[in-house]
Amino acid sequence: MGHLSIRNIKRLLKFNAVKGFHTDTLHDVGICHPCSLAKSEHRPIQSPSRGSILTAGDMILEDLIGPLPWSIDKKRYALIIQDSFSRLTAFIPLKDKSEAQIHPQTWMIQFMNMTRVTIKGLRTDNGAEFKNNNMDEFLRRRGIVHEYSMPYEHHQNGKVERTNRTILEIARTSLIIAGFPTIIWPWAFKHAVWIFNRTLHADEKKTPYEIISGMKLSQGLFEVKRAWHSVNWDSLMEGSRIG
Repeated sequence: MGHLSIRNIKRLLKFNAVKGFHTDTLHDVGICHPCSLAKSEHRPIQSPSRGSILTAGDMILEDLIGPLPWSIDKKRYALIIQDSFSRLTAFIPLKDKSEAQIHPQTWMIQFMNMTRVTIKGLRTDNGAEFKNNNMDEFLRRRGIVHEYSMPYEHHQNGKVERTNRTILEIARTSLIIAGFPTIIWPWAFKHAVWIFNRTLHADEKKTPYEIISGMKLSQGLFEVKRAWHSVNWDSLMEGSRIG
């Protein structure tokens, strides 16, 4: 009977839906192990809660977006780096995945120097761009613990992956509104990250920018947003030194 439950079989009998089937053929088999296995659900492995992230630098999150369309300056990947506590986010355009071995190291050194905080942990996936001797040696010398998210457990690095989606949406919208081609997506990403760092997220009462810098926003935020949409393609290429 396809491993129907006793309850469902009794309902068939009650409504006389099966000919020649009698109740005396029924017996309780207890727990059906194949059924238990088939009906089992995957329960996500819980990542550390916000309560375990007490200050800036406690955990840095990294993720790679791509491959994306080739940009005008030959970039195809977007490296997103985020401080889990403040959500302060950085974007680095890359030509190749292998560049993700070096750029995070430079960013972490700059972050520690500018904020005077100590980075304690780094969480990435198991990609070769993050799992290599170069990165391991850098982290070991600075006492930074490298955590890897489990395969297929994307929620473990869910915060930075949600950030990725937000940045992608802002960047795409900015390109559409301005009428710019996708080959300048790195500029749109930089614009999107700039906005992300200066807006409120979740239940926070401060922006990532204010949490890290201690400074509130000025009206300049809105001027910059208008500036992006008012610039034209010719002037952008003229000032980019890549035309």
